[in-house]
Amino acid sequence: MTLAILIPTLPEEYSINKLQRLNNIIDPQIERFPQVTKHIHDAGRSMPTGTKRNELIKNTDSDYFVFIDCDDVVPVYYLDEIIKAIEQNPDVVTFIGYMTTNGNNRRNFTIKLGSDYNERAGHYYRWPNHLCVFKRSVVESVKFPDIWQREDYEWSKRVRDK
Repeated sequence: MTLAILIPTLPEEYSINKLQRLNNIIDPQIERFPQVTKHIHDAGRSMPTGTKRNELIKNTDSDYFVFIDCDDVVPVYYLDEIIKAIEQNPDVVTFIGYMTTNGNNRRNFTIKLGSDYNERAGHYYRWPNHLCVFKRSVVESVKFPDIWQREDYEWSKRVRDK
């Protein structure tokens, strides 16, 4: 099983610094897994984020793909867990985690099949979205809308409805 890590970003100082932080975490992990490739799209603001995401998917031929946005941080064991999961040949790999805004305002989340898209008692619940690992053959016909924001939410709704 092959996996493509897809990273849409911007060629601006803020994004470049965030991307470097992400690369420092993910590149040593990729070195241990020859079946994993990383693809970065930095076309700038001239192209909607949804278009970038579609191009990233189109320009790879892996069995699975996952988006990691340049401002995301993943743990040092990220690929260990992902590879174990895709060895089971799932359609999607979901997980629990937390998000912050610049290191503040921590919010726990649960992403799983059958979940609603809501918040309860300060905990976010989400159906599978762009942060999850997807089997390409299951979702490659679902396109991100060619918009700059909320393209990930709109795409995840389309995937859920499929």
